[in-house]
Amino acid sequence: MAIAESKRRRRTVHEARAEILAAAGALLREQPSDAVTVSAIMSRTTLSRKSFYVYFPDRVALLRELLAPLRAETDAAIVRWRTATDSRPAARAALESAARMYQRDGAVLRTLAEASRRDAEAAGLWREFLQPLEQAAAESISRADLRLPHESIARALVAMNVHYLLDEVVGAEPEVLDAAVGTLAAIWERTLYPHD
Repeated sequence: MAIAESKRRRRTVHEARAEILAAAGALLREQPSDAVTVSAIMSRTTLSRKSFYVYFPDRVALLRELLAPLRAETDAAIVRWRTATDSRPAARAALESAARMYQRDGAVLRTLAEASRRDAEAAGLWREFLQPLEQAAAESISRADLRLPHESIARALVAMNVHYLLDEVVGAEPEVLDAAVGTLAAIWERTLYPHD
């Protein structure tokens, strides 16, 4: 009876959206991305399936909403990296921040990365997420005056980070996280400071 009552209870827009987002986030952590359908998400809420579309036009819009706090976290790490007086420890700290985010929320990032291969809107959202990282990396490479094509190198390094972190640290133990950060930091440092 409690479930029936909660299904009939009117919710604010904020409450309904939060319930859908929480259900989607939980499902993404437990299931492969192709199992995270609108029906599966809504079955974990007290809302009807069709009410999903009242709050989100499609699954990509839902992913955009789930990605928003990760975008803010990433942007804050980029600002700390860009404004640091010593870029080497700041770059490592940015990698540590990214690794913790992938450990905790990699399921959302993996779903978006996979969706970007078959959906133009998801691909645009994924590019939006990666572009500030690539831009910050390109600036760092340019400042190192390596006479390298800094934008191409930055894109390759960021792609390496993304794929490596998705493979290694999603849901991993802290020691795996530390090893992954060490590996990525070594590659970035050898690229940015080849003569040190």
